[in-house]
Order: sequence, then C-alpha cells, then structure tokens
Amino acid sequence: MNHLPDEDQLDGLLDRSSPSTTLMTDDVIDELNRLRLASMPSPGSSGHRKRWTRPALTALITFSLVGGAAAATAATIQLWSPWAESPDAVATYTLPSGAECELRIGNVNGSDPEAVRAVRDFYRAASIDALLTQETIDETIAQLRTEESTWMNDYGATEAAGYGTVHYNADSEYDSAVNRILTNTLNSELARQGIDGSDSNLRYDGEGNCPGADW
Repeated sequence: MNHLPDEDQLDGLLDRSSPSTTLMTDDVIDELNRLRLASMPSPGSSGHRKRWTRPALTALITFSLVGGAAAATAATIQLWSPWAESPDAVATYTLPSGAECELRIGNVNGSDPEAVRAVRDFYRAASIDALLTQETIDETIAQLRTEESTWMNDYGATEAAGYGTVHYNADSEYDSAVNRILTNTLNSELARQGIDGSDSNLRYDGEGNCPGADW
C-alpha cells in the first residue's frame, strides 16, 4: 500500500524544491495576481493550495515542480495529485541542463460541458512530441527574448531580467517556451471551434517533475 505524504509535508517538499526567485513578464505578473485571488480558499474551508489551477486562454501553464534536493524523495513517495494519476496528456522534454521533465495536464472543468470536452479531446489526441519540435521551441525562445522580462525577489523588488542579464536562466527559458507552445496550440484550437474559455469558465491543471533542473 502506498503511503502518501500529508499536505503540510508535501507543501514543504515543493517549497524547498522551487527556485527562490521568479522570472516574470508583465503578462505573467498580471496573471499571477488574478490566479492568487481565484485560488484563495473560500470562507470556512480548511487547508491551502500550492498547485494552481489554470484558466484556459492564458499565456502559460503554471504547475508544481519537483527537483534538486527533492528528487530522491520523489523516487520513493507519491507526489502526483490524484487527477495526475490519469492525466489527459503527458509531455516529456529535456532542459538545456540535461534534466528530464515530465509534465502532466488534466483535471479540466468548467461551466460548459462541450467546452470541457473540447479541451480534454484536444490534449488526449494531441501529439505532444510533434508540437514540441526543436524548431518550434527555438522560434518560441526567440520570441520570448523580444519580450520585456522582470526579475522579482521575495520582497517585491524588481530588475530587468531575461536573456543577456544576470538573471537569465536557460532551463527556465526553455520551460517557458514549452508552456507557451502547449497553451497557444490549445487556444488556437478553441478559437477554431468558436469556444470562449472565459465565458465557459474553463480551468485545467498541470503538474511537472524536473529532477535536477537548474532553476
């Protein structure tokens, strides 16, 4: 029988495995502020969430990462959320540092069953490897480097970041490119079907595991 870590243990593990600083664009900062409000527990609820639910038609997927010191623990205990045991899609890719990543996407929900089905069908049918070609990733990275980025420390102070600055991180850049490709492709498919993700209150989750990533 598997013994799962309690929520506090899992939260502590994820906190220790995450980078101390965040590379952010202005769009990401705005989106995180919206997510922070959307993911706050309702009055009277217990516990707290560390994994964010993503609205459809946004700039990227945000998901929990396990790596570094947590890698050994990840090999011996269950870290995936229950929904991630049977995800709608699994993406695997290699970061510039050589770390292997596995991203699981699923737990789709919303107010319009047809829209929910469209997201699930897209991810279940998508050829992730075909989407994440090196050419597409290189093109997306080139686009990311044209966008203004901001580095924010734990106290809220910001500095210019991204390629060519002291805050540049190749693994984070590559990971951002993967997120951008997957969500942009989904957004294009929803638009083709005439589905408005915000009107349908579409949400989906993503969880990733990148042991040894250089964040």
